[in-house]
Amino acid sequence: MISWHDRLKENDHLEEFFDYIALKSKDTRDTYLWILKGIIDFFEEDYIDFNPEELNQRKYRDLIRAKSKKNKKSTLNLYSKIFSILTNIYELNIEIELLRETDKFTDYIRFEELYEIIDNADKEIAAVTAFIFCTGLRPISVISIEKSQLMLNAANPYVRNVYLKGGKRHDIIILYPDIVLPLLRWYLQFKSSKIENYDTIPYVFVSQRGNNSKSYIYHLVSQCKKVLGRPVSPRMLRKGLGIHTKELGWQDEVRRMLLGHGDIGTTIKAYSDYSVDDIVREFNRKRFPQQVQGSIQNQYYQPQPRFQQMQSPQPPNNNQEFCPFCGRPVEYEMILCPYCGREIKKICDVCKRYVNATWEVCPYCATKVKKRKKYEKGLFIDKK
Repeated sequence: MISWHDRLKENDHLEEFFDYIALKSKDTRDTYLWILKGIIDFFEEDYIDFNPEELNQRKYRDLIRAKSKKNKKSTLNLYSKIFSILTNIYELNIEIELLRETDKFTDYIRFEELYEIIDNADKEIAAVTAFIFCTGLRPISVISIEKSQLMLNAANPYVRNVYLKGGKRHDIIILYPDIVLPLLRWYLQFKSSKIENYDTIPYVFVSQRGNNSKSYIYHLVSQCKKVLGRPVSPRMLRKGLGIHTKELGWQDEVRRMLLGHGDIGTTIKAYSDYSVDDIVREFNRKRFPQQVQGSIQNQYYQPQPRFQQMQSPQPPNNNQEFCPFCGRPVEYEMILCPYCGREIKKICDVCKRYVNATWEVCPYCATKVKKRKKYEKGLFIDKK
């Protein structure tokens, strides 16, 4: 059976459209073709026989009116974008109306909402969500990160030589490392305990089967809906970082470097949306620097918007505890004691929380916790 994608390629009327999208990235091509498929399905036409020259203003309005009942403004603008492309290619007389996406608190994740996700969501979901928000990376970049690229012990932790949109590569700093690093270290240990050959897999973010796929990232992020009560996507996390840095008063050029944009115009257009409040804030920043600095500290818990001095609004974190067997200090949430080699923490299979090695029942979900044979084999010493 021929797929809809192949049937579209056999359509002679769409030859110029395929030439137009040929220079786009693979993700953009797939998105444009999926939206075009939706247009054809709406008018109940065959993929091979569809003729874009038969589109008119009435059909455009009928489609937008019908789609607006269930789709977000961003999705409606995608349909309008395809109509705009077809209008330019085939010289159609259609007036395109793009909707202004003004959903201030629904189109992106606010910094306060990130803490709600960390406090209430599954820990694996929280780790991936916090990493995406604090780096601003797209899913294609996240799944390409290898363990050797993580520079977590640097003065300002960062990810080295990250693959970005368009084939570019840049170092990406990790904002709020006191939030991200504990979750990221937990994630690495958690995957090591769940996936038998995780140590041999070069990639950091992988599914339970060891695959680094965008669907894994999209699935985890979408689960944040249970916490926030509305759909959540990786794009909303990236835009949330862009809006957050704008509200902190960062210069657009610095924000461009952080988000990996090639042109500062993209940063201003997509992640700025300046208002009168921004003008007043910038004016007061120059006129009353001490007062404005104090207000920024109270609102965002930030001493200064610099990488070297970033701190999160969390209370002081005791990052040490003691091994129950040898009594030596160990880092919080370590699974094995680096001194005596004993297993000091176990991970509950149900709630995925750390449980003391001496406990047989998880205190959070009352599930019986079993000791893993993996560590028994790893600590086996050949006395011959």
